[in-house]
Amino acid sequence: MALPTTDGLGHAIEAVADALDMVSLAVRQHADLLRRDPRALQPALEILLATVDTLRSKVVVTGIGKSFLIGKKLAATLTSVGTHAISLHATEALHGDMGIIGPGDCVLALSYSGETEEVVRLVSILRAMQRRQMSSVRLIGMGRSRHTPLGELCDAWIGCPVGAELSRDVCAPTVSSSLMLAIGDAIAIMLMNHRRFDSTDFARNHPGGHLGRASRRISQPQLQQLSTPPLSTFGCGDDDDDDYDDDDDCCPMRE
Repeated sequence: MALPTTDGLGHAIEAVADALDMVSLAVRQHADLLRRDPRALQPALEILLATVDTLRSKVVVTGIGKSFLIGKKLAATLTSVGTHAISLHATEALHGDMGIIGPGDCVLALSYSGETEEVVRLVSILRAMQRRQMSSVRLIGMGRSRHTPLGELCDAWIGCPVGAELSRDVCAPTVSSSLMLAIGDAIAIMLMNHRRFDSTDFARNHPGGHLGRASRRISQPQLQQLSTPPLSTFGCGDDDDDDYDDDDDCCPMRE
């Protein structure tokens, strides 16, 4: 196969840059929207703040497909920065795993269309239990519009509408999934600051890898004792924490 020409590579680089512009524009526009109408996000944040302030309560993030993958990352970030959270695949929940949702929990249901069958069915069951006073679970939806089957079932809504995805021909989630992830990360850090979760707490939760080492350097000296043997000690290869931790540019806490 022939290698692309210099002109061809130039067009490819320009296409990638244009795509990044679309994603960053969507994030900026959403930030501006929240500043113009902060009430839109208030009910969801009130539920999330009450959840993290309640002993033994947690955030359960659910969805299917790409939304579930975004939810898994969000649940992992929440847990990493001090909010009890777990991801739950909506299909698995409908087949026995719904028992993981406990009293006082908050279910964050992700579906950009707001019409994903399994997600809507799960939330409708939880809503019915709530109405019969069989459950104290609070329900937050996240997607394109509140005026959807999912939106109508939820106690609160986090809107993340976008004008278009990156491709005009293939409607694969790209801009919408990036915005969903950005909003989730922003909320996770807001909850972290609310709970006064600091570098000492982070180091306690993250003893291994680059982030753990960086956190220990700026936390209290006694946390140096939290260091763990490198994975090579157990014959598991290099100390490879995860895809993000190994990038020295991913965290400002590096040397």
